[in-house]
Amino acid sequence: MDNLPDNLAVSALDQLADGVVIAEADNPPGILYANRAWEAMTGFTLEAVRGRTPCPLDPDNAHAGPERLRRELAAGGTGRAEFTDRRQDGSPLRVACSASPIRDASGAVTHYILVYRDLAEEAEASTRIRQLEALVRIQAELAAGDHDLERLRQRVVEIALELTGAEGAAMEEVREDALVYRAVAGIATDQAGLEVPIQGSLTGLAYSSEESLLVEDTATDHRLSSELRELVQKVGFRSGILVPLTYEGRPWGVLKVYARQPGHFGKAECRLLELASGALAASLHRVQDHAEERDRRGLLLDAVPALIAYIDADQRYREVNAAYRERFGVEGDELRGRSVLEFVGQEAYDRVRPYLEAALAGERVSYEDDIPLPDGTTRTLHGDYLPHRDARGRVRGLYAIVRDITDHRDAKIDYLTGLLNRREFEAQGGRLLSVAQRYQHDLVLVMGDIDHFKAVNDDLGHLVGDTVLQGVANTLRADLRAADLAGRWGGEEFVLVLPETSAEEAFKLVERLRGTIGAQEFVPGRPITMSFGLAAAGPGDSLHSLQARADEALYRAKHGGRNRVEGDGADLEELD
Repeated sequence: MDNLPDNLAVSALDQLADGVVIAEADNPPGILYANRAWEAMTGFTLEAVRGRTPCPLDPDNAHAGPERLRRELAAGGTGRAEFTDRRQDGSPLRVACSASPIRDASGAVTHYILVYRDLAEEAEASTRIRQLEALVRIQAELAAGDHDLERLRQRVVEIALELTGAEGAAMEEVREDALVYRAVAGIATDQAGLEVPIQGSLTGLAYSSEESLLVEDTATDHRLSSELRELVQKVGFRSGILVPLTYEGRPWGVLKVYARQPGHFGKAECRLLELASGALAASLHRVQDHAEERDRRGLLLDAVPALIAYIDADQRYREVNAAYRERFGVEGDELRGRSVLEFVGQEAYDRVRPYLEAALAGERVSYEDDIPLPDGTTRTLHGDYLPHRDARGRVRGLYAIVRDITDHRDAKIDYLTGLLNRREFEAQGGRLLSVAQRYQHDLVLVMGDIDHFKAVNDDLGHLVGDTVLQGVANTLRADLRAADLAGRWGGEEFVLVLPETSAEEAFKLVERLRGTIGAQEFVPGRPITMSFGLAAAGPGDSLHSLQARADEALYRAKHGGRNRVEGDGADLEELD
């Protein structure tokens, strides 16, 4: 021991992760000391190798590397070489060895110090770092949120291939009593659609048990039925890892990676794929839930007998329902991204442009108009444009709900309330006004508007709003006289013509209507009231001028507190 460093130096060398050997500068050199890391690396104890040449340990294993190292040391310098030696158990040990001489005071070489690094362990550590970096990158990529299920499936198998260094990868999902290859990569590329029975297969075992399987060799694995042994080897599955994809207790399928050689994978690859599987399964379920929700919404929209579209802030179509596609003979992909102007043409666009701009400015818009359509026909359309706002209240687009009411128009009846539609009301009201003016009879026109109707729609939905409209229409029909005329002007506005009626009589009749409507319970727990404006006909009035004056009176009623009746003209103002 006199030739060894002191105890402090020995203790320090024993703390190093690299293997360290000190040898005498004899010819050949003989080992005097080896630290604990070297013993663990090679499997030899110091006592077993004391006096033996350190490089290589196996005298029958000649290498150019150790020979070059010896020449460099003999020349008085330092040396480094990489070579494969043998451990105590005979297994190969790939090392990098660096050697330096130790000199005495006269400059003579007395010892050599050799430092060994296990290259296989270093490569494995480097691989683990790359794999962990890939795992972090994968989680960030999945968090970005691709909503295409097929693309995500494919990305999952590519990720599995990258993480494990496998030759093939497949995602298998359940179909009745089999698991089907839904996405493939590597040597599995030509196996898409392959069905593997759940019973007797390794995939089925992983799926049923919800536990990962590390398969060393399918040729000898007792868990695999003999009937399937030939099949798995035919597709190149000799060794592999099978990880069930589950999320919140919901099974998705099995992710499988495999290679054509036995023993290709270890516990490290299996654990890494297990770590990745949680994020992969969560992403798959998220995308599937999104797709199912989208399909449910699509089915609901397709069941509605109206043309429904989503139009973005640039006035481009983003989604349309089945009725839209059938009416115009276009698929959603053909329409998606096209501007309204491009699709409907300039004439139709000029008609609907004010409504579009109002909705994109944040207003809820209802209209009824004759619109020339792309197929060359002109139809009467009733449209509702509903602004779509984001979480910050900004308008991002609008929902367009359009009904073709041409047939209802021809029938002269409003499709929802059963009252006269606006076109027919104007025709019949104009005739009544002409008769009253010819014979100098009294006539009063009344405009009525449901108070806070937008809040009803916003809070309770448009179906409830439709119920309120129908309830008000029924009340008007029940309370008016046979000679009176009632119509729906548009949206929540109603219009009446009361022939042979003085201003005072009209005021009393409408006041009674207001009270009756306010007493009704159209919506449980939600009072519904109306405001009214009246205008008595004069010699020079047209129906349009009479309606405009009644509308001004309605405006005053609205701004005077709502749920009230206001008149236009001296006679009616005296009655207020």
